[in-house]
Amino acid sequence: MLVGRGRQFPSIPAVVHQHPQQVVSTYHRFMSVHANCGVMATIGELEEQFRELRTSLDAIPDVSEPPKSTLRILGSARSEQTWNTFLAYFLDPDQPHGFGIDLLTSFLDRVQEEADPSFEYYHRHVENIEVETEVTSPDNNRPDVVLRVPGDWFLCIESKVDSTEGNQQTTRYVEDTHLGSEEKATYSDDGHHYVFLSKKYAPDSSADEFDDLYWRHVVESFETVLDRSHGRYPERSVSQLREFLSTITQVTNMEDDDFTEIQKEKVQLLGEYRDDIDALLDAAESLRERAIEDWPELFRSHVDEELWTDEWHTRPDHGKWGCLFKDGWYLDDDNLEPTIDHTDTHGQTGFRLHFVHLIRNKESFSRGKLTFILRTPTRVDLRDEFNRLYNTDRWQDRLDPILDDAGITNKGQKKDYTQKTYDVDQSNLPESYFETLATAFAEHQPLADVVDEIVTEATENVCVD
Repeated sequence: MLVGRGRQFPSIPAVVHQHPQQVVSTYHRFMSVHANCGVMATIGELEEQFRELRTSLDAIPDVSEPPKSTLRILGSARSEQTWNTFLAYFLDPDQPHGFGIDLLTSFLDRVQEEADPSFEYYHRHVENIEVETEVTSPDNNRPDVVLRVPGDWFLCIESKVDSTEGNQQTTRYVEDTHLGSEEKATYSDDGHHYVFLSKKYAPDSSADEFDDLYWRHVVESFETVLDRSHGRYPERSVSQLREFLSTITQVTNMEDDDFTEIQKEKVQLLGEYRDDIDALLDAAESLRERAIEDWPELFRSHVDEELWTDEWHTRPDHGKWGCLFKDGWYLDDDNLEPTIDHTDTHGQTGFRLHFVHLIRNKESFSRGKLTFILRTPTRVDLRDEFNRLYNTDRWQDRLDPILDDAGITNKGQKKDYTQKTYDVDQSNLPESYFETLATAFAEHQPLADVVDEIVTEATENVCVD
């Protein structure tokens, strides 16, 4: 759980301090649901414990900048090549760091969880894995780190510290027929995997095939191993790894400079109050899991009937995906005819476009965030044409005032076109989530009308071609 990581803990007491009634209300819901499940703390006791927590936090003094890391002293704290060398070293089980496959498997698990759900590996793979840096192909393409199990799969990693992607860099890597001197054709299509590793708020990769992973995910995956090490790894390797992770944390602004000492004190507080904090977050998560099953009905009970007309649909297998779409936004794979069954759209021509709200993200309830995105996940000619039209000056002139008025971010990517994140009143979950979703749906109606026109023009163009 997120609260289990010391670096993220400070945000929780801040929330408690600023919104105590929301915290109490959420906990009250949790208590009523779990009254017979051994939860003994009363609301009054919880309030008193959090008052003590605030007092303890207020007593922690400010500190000056901690000592510099070795990489910072050597002027290499922001060197991509140095970071890649460290990353490859710790991921390679054949290196003499003493971590074996533990760091590697933790990292691969995080890749699957955060970036590429289709990525799969087996224990026999990690025993035969090859880890290399700057593997140069005949076309002079040189990805930063390559992990591969010959004949099964490869994972191509392009990493960035401060710089952005070079001219169509990731696209060139994908289109290259070779990985170093090896032909990609020796791997099945589902064995090709690409990851773009960068800071969280840096620009994403230009190639759709590259999935985005952040340096904080690397830190989290490696710290998971360190947290459960119990002294079984070589002290020198542990120190080297911790210093590398500390450098990543500071350079990517994941933490304040006073991390080292202040965070240790806060982690001690976390140990004391963790059960209560976990109870609050568990309450939010239990509400989210139940809401996932019935979100269409819960949403429609809050949306204006004049807005939710017969031309709007949710996916029958709505589950965690949270898709809303209009007639003509799902086109079948046979003749690009309108459909409401997403399974009809799978194939070489089928098209899907929808609004998606990320209820599958735990943060939607635990952090009170609702993210609403216009997305088209199908990689077909029609999506290319839709993307081309969407980004033309003619259509941008229509879209810009609509998006600006509603505070919607115009992304214009082939997969994600617009995005807006809304704050959700956590004191009234789950109803408040769907009230917010109804607000988002209403705000995006003018955008949907223009998108209708772009889809129609794109479809006509593709059918003519």
